[in-house]
Amino acid sequence: MYSCKYKKEDKMKKIVSVALCGMMAAGLVAVPAMAEDLPILGAGIYSSTDNFNSYIGKAIVKASEGKFKVNIDDGQLDQSTQLNQIDTAIAKGAKAIAVSVVDTTAAPAIIQKVQDAGNIPVIFFNKEITDKNVVNSYDNLYQVTSTGGDYGATIEGEMIAKYWKAHPEADKNGDGKIQFIDLMGDPGHTASQPRADYVKKAIEDAGIELDVLEEDTGMWDTAKAKEKMDAWISKYGDEIEFINCANDAMALGALQSIEAAGFNEKGAESEKYIPVIGIDALPEALEKIRSGEMMGSVLQDASTQGTLIVEIAQNLINGKEPLDGTGFKFDTDGSKAVRVPYKPVTVENVDEAAATYEGNAVSTEVETEAQ
Repeated sequence: MYSCKYKKEDKMKKIVSVALCGMMAAGLVAVPAMAEDLPILGAGIYSSTDNFNSYIGKAIVKASEGKFKVNIDDGQLDQSTQLNQIDTAIAKGAKAIAVSVVDTTAAPAIIQKVQDAGNIPVIFFNKEITDKNVVNSYDNLYQVTSTGGDYGATIEGEMIAKYWKAHPEADKNGDGKIQFIDLMGDPGHTASQPRADYVKKAIEDAGIELDVLEEDTGMWDTAKAKEKMDAWISKYGDEIEFINCANDAMALGALQSIEAAGFNEKGAESEKYIPVIGIDALPEALEKIRSGEMMGSVLQDASTQGTLIVEIAQNLINGKEPLDGTGFKFDTDGSKAVRVPYKPVTVENVDEAAATYEGNAVSTEVETEAQ
């Protein structure tokens, strides 16, 4: 029942107020759901230090407006912490769980928790559970990731090859090989090694030889990547002809390092220039692409992924097919994954990439709930 109160004013206002009360009581006027009436979506990312994960979290929050009560928990790179957060979400009555897991080997433990909670849906995102036995052990399990296999690195490698062929001046020593730096992701992440392998394969498939000067992990992190790059730029200086990074956070760290050493300060027109490329097309990286300081990136669409996660969760708790009304299909490889395609980003289409973040805050901070 709705309670309608009004002051004794003019007669017409009374009539309108009484009429509205009657319509609301009869269900003829749509009334927005109050926050306390919304179902709870338990959602967590493995670390707020991962910029891309943070953007997915923000996209989940935005897409949940009017649909779910949601708080993005920060797993802080600790699996025990994340498991406790899932326990808390379930105890609060979560109708579905969405999680970018710290360690993919913890998936069975998470599945057990949601089974024990009444077989509620679980949606894994960003870090794919690749063990099909685990995936198929629970009917109410689904995944949202980017297009798999090459994890965007084939596009990245093709972009490098295209740039190299269009810019003969990039071959500083004229040996026909790219003197190459490769900043890899966290060794425990399912995308890390494939990105390292496929980027090089795409370059070599284009008929270009690589001379890999250094290849090491920057742990997806800006500060750690800068630390690595500080040592390498000091060691090799202008010998470096390309810096490839497995994500934009590391590309931004590498850029900070080389700019401090006098490179790329005026974008592509700099007297000393090293092309830098990443993956994710984060807003911060898009600004560097627009200015010419970065050569490019590969868009990994956080906004679409976050929206899909919410739509799947809502469909499942309402008894619908998981992808009903989304326009997406599951991969046919048995992964139960929806894959959002990557797109190459250069200065030519940087504004189009930036448009994917419209309405999504550019801060990489994620609201977390103390446990």
